[in-house]
Amino acid sequence: MSRSSASSSAMRAARELVALESFTASPFPLRHGRSADGGKFFDVSDGERRGRTTRHGEVFWENPTYSDRRVLLAVPAQFDTTRAATLVVFLHGHRARLERDVLRRQQLVRQVSEANINAVLVAPQFALDAPDSSAGRFALRGVFGAFLDEAAHRLARLCAAREDALPTPDLYQRAAVVIVAYSGGYSPAAAALSVGRANRRIRGVVLLDALYDHEELFAAWFARRRHQAALVSAYTHGARRCNLRLRKLLAQAQIPATLGLKAQLEPGAVCLVPLAGSVDHADVVTRAWTIDPIANVLRRIGPASRP
Repeated sequence: MSRSSASSSAMRAARELVALESFTASPFPLRHGRSADGGKFFDVSDGERRGRTTRHGEVFWENPTYSDRRVLLAVPAQFDTTRAATLVVFLHGHRARLERDVLRRQQLVRQVSEANINAVLVAPQFALDAPDSSAGRFALRGVFGAFLDEAAHRLARLCAAREDALPTPDLYQRAAVVIVAYSGGYSPAAAALSVGRANRRIRGVVLLDALYDHEELFAAWFARRRHQAALVSAYTHGARRCNLRLRKLLAQAQIPATLGLKAQLEPGAVCLVPLAGSVDHADVVTRAWTIDPIANVLRRIGPASRP
């Protein structure tokens, strides 16, 4: 049997793989309770319990809110280990749980699969079911890069039972990275770009109603990486002001931004996408400029090429 025939046979036999795994290089917990600027992350205590006060005045305790190490890993059934891969990193927003929201409600696994760009999904848990945008340990230098490296090893082990699987994590360590941030995911995204030490791999950043701060950082990052990556920001009225500021900052750097999505998102493309007034912020991951917007934008970015 030829190599191509063997590969096709293995792919027909392959099944979708989904797992929740506890990571070492996870956003939480914060062992020393310090934020990236050296200040205290936890500002209240009750005996040995540590808690954090959100900007709305609510107190959330370290356990369970800031102690979940789990990461959602997903490998579509049609994923081909003989081709170049894309690693989609999804950064969820407020009040999210991986199983309830990312997996079931927002249908991330299905969307990545239906994009058909030979991609796998990696989605870390941030603050558990709380209105908090904190990046946790991703705000510390190099942690996001370490997270991607750990994800490569865990994806290789997850796929070990597949007939077409490669025995080493090399495929996932070489994979291009697309960061998709929703809502409060803007803060982890900004941290990953500024101190994550993984920029050489990032092929695209997609903000789904997720630009509520750090416009200067996103503009400066793209000015440095425009020849390697595309930037998309789709937004409802609530994020309009920040997106207008991003457009102004890019214009000052002589980087034009397109209003609306381009058919193909080549490196250097910047697309700002104002959404219709009927689009609800809570539904943006599943209904924005189209149904299943993540699948749609990944198709526009297209499959990775061999490095």
